[in-house]
Amino acid sequence: MENLLTFSLSDNPVQINCELNLKKAYPTSRAREDFEEKLKRFLCSDVDNCIVYELDGDRLRYKTEHLIPNKMNGRTPLLLIFGNPASCSITSGMFFSPEKDGRENRFWEHLLGKSGIKDLSFEKGVATSVRNEKRLHRLMTGEYESDFRVGLCVFISMPSSAGGPWGGVAGIRKLLGKHVFDQVAKEERERILEEAARFLQPNGFGVTFQKDAWNGLSSSGKYKLERAKAGRLKSTIKGHSEIPLFGAPPTRLLGPCRRVLQGFLQGADR
Repeated sequence: MENLLTFSLSDNPVQINCELNLKKAYPTSRAREDFEEKLKRFLCSDVDNCIVYELDGDRLRYKTEHLIPNKMNGRTPLLLIFGNPASCSITSGMFFSPEKDGRENRFWEHLLGKSGIKDLSFEKGVATSVRNEKRLHRLMTGEYESDFRVGLCVFISMPSSAGGPWGGVAGIRKLLGKHVFDQVAKEERERILEEAARFLQPNGFGVTFQKDAWNGLSSSGKYKLERAKAGRLKSTIKGHSEIPLFGAPPTRLLGPCRRVLQGFLQGADR
């Protein structure tokens, strides 16, 4: 049976190519018309959306973020799993690219850096393109200070604005409609489960930062924000009882997110 989503390698080591099969997703003319009307509003909501997405007949093409280093270095594998990409990060070519040139995104310095994963943020004034090139090199080669070999991916591949009515995973759910979104999420889950099984064996673990990612990948327990903020979302990855999975609060809740992530990483060190 043909999938809703197909994935293929990109020339960019931080991204993969994606296609959504619109004929399968919206088999009736009415459903397709409703989607394309919403798509127009979605694309107009963020200038980067118009760059990221291409509507080609029955295919909606786009790129998503995916950075899994192949180089082995003896460190514990750590897979950080986010909700979906920000469209501006896709056009910039790196996870959590800054909104303004020459400024750092707080994720790298204030979340990862202060959680013990250092040397992935840079001083003020460095151009975004240079900053992202250096960061990519360090992530792929392991040339940063950490006990972990870090990989990054997203649960929902479709990018959107970081905020606003069409922002985040909620914006993708609004665009696709609940029924199609749920179907897409099932296929996305299989993509992540396959990658996690490969990257995290034999002694690694994953950390989610978003509700759908946790619910889709956890073998037990539904997501609750209060449990996430207390560092109490602990499970294993579906179908892989040997791989631990932890749930952190969203990165926008910087303080609680950092505290919980620090606890997970320190616990892994022991």
